[in-house]
Amino acid sequence: MALRPRRKTPGVRLVHGITTFIIEDTEECRAAIAAKGGRPINLIEGPLMDGMNIVGDLFGAGKMFLPQVVKSARVMKQAVAHLIPYIEEEKLRLQAAGSDVRSKGKILIATVKGDVHDIGKNIVTVVLQCNNFEVENMGVMVPCEHILAKAKEINADIIGLSGLITPSLEEMAYVASEMQRDPYFRDRGIPLLIGGATTSRVHTAVKIAPHYTGPVMYVSDASRSVSVASGFLSEEGGAKFRTDLAAEYEKVRHQHASKKARPLVSLKQARTNKEPIDWANYIPPKPKFIGKRHFINYDLRKIAQYIDWGPFFQTWDLHGGYPRVLHDETVGEQARKVFADAQDMLEKLLAGRWLQANGAVGFFRPIPPMTITLKCTATKPAPRCCLPGAPCASRAKSARASATNAWPILLPPKAAGQTPRQTNPITSAYLP
Repeated sequence: MALRPRRKTPGVRLVHGITTFIIEDTEECRAAIAAKGGRPINLIEGPLMDGMNIVGDLFGAGKMFLPQVVKSARVMKQAVAHLIPYIEEEKLRLQAAGSDVRSKGKILIATVKGDVHDIGKNIVTVVLQCNNFEVENMGVMVPCEHILAKAKEINADIIGLSGLITPSLEEMAYVASEMQRDPYFRDRGIPLLIGGATTSRVHTAVKIAPHYTGPVMYVSDASRSVSVASGFLSEEGGAKFRTDLAAEYEKVRHQHASKKARPLVSLKQARTNKEPIDWANYIPPKPKFIGKRHFINYDLRKIAQYIDWGPFFQTWDLHGGYPRVLHDETVGEQARKVFADAQDMLEKLLAGRWLQANGAVGFFRPIPPMTITLKCTATKPAPRCCLPGAPCASRAKSARASATNAWPILLPPKAAGQTPRQTNPITSAYLP
């Protein structure tokens, strides 16, 4: 039987990601608060939220990294789960005593598609429910179309989006644009709330809010969710709340636009600065076969040798490039820990043959040399890659002296004196 160490407050255990004895310490704090006439929600809004705010500050300052944030979130989740029965019991007592427990409004909350982090969202759910809001929590990895369909089904007054990883920001902007396309949301001006570790007031105002004419607001933490929801749904002050928000975010966008922008060059300039290739003296290597070749149930261990671990560490916000990140002075320790966990999981996958790898490769003779012109055409709905009228290119072309690779397809020009018959076959490329 493990001996219990010196007692720590739930907030301290949360900051350090310590799950051991978190239930016992949470219960002690709850009992102490109850003895003074307090409510279970006071523990969430007090010590636990204070701990999460410290975690957020450390994460924002680069002194704590995503793996540690996830551990802290797990502590929070366990503590809140212990308190939920007491919160439900309190609501039943209040209702039996004749207190006003009528719903203040319906709120739909979801973690956007591509993101599985839901601790903060679940805390917001509990806090709102304790303040008589009806909350529909859709969970994680929720596609945009499901969010909007559910909002219509329950007649939601507010939609809240959550996400922890950086790609979630783009998905949130997409949800906002889809709300703008749908008259149901656009005409009603249903508020959209944005929250999560990678979100911010500036990003929400500059990158998300312009996609939707209704109110879009960044909510920094669960403790503010009640006041924000009440402000939007207030019969007396709701209109002023929205007007003040619009003016505030317009000011944020103006300040952001006033910053000195990084100079970009046009597509034409980028093409004139392309990588020089001596086609006259270059013969592409001839492949061993022409046509298609299929690989069925390929050896997973061979594939595992070629895994690019760079995106893995980027997902955990541990930047530095693999394998350098493992020895980085700042993030190296955390990088080694998550890498070891990944290796253990990968070994289980390989040993258990959880996946079957099938693939195909093809080599074909090149198309005749030609000039390729790409044009972005406005469609309804607009393509997710860019808005109508925006340059349809995957990467911005910065002004610099070095050569710019404008396009990934390289074919020998006519001036090089080569024709498709004179060159060896090259790999065919398909663009989505």
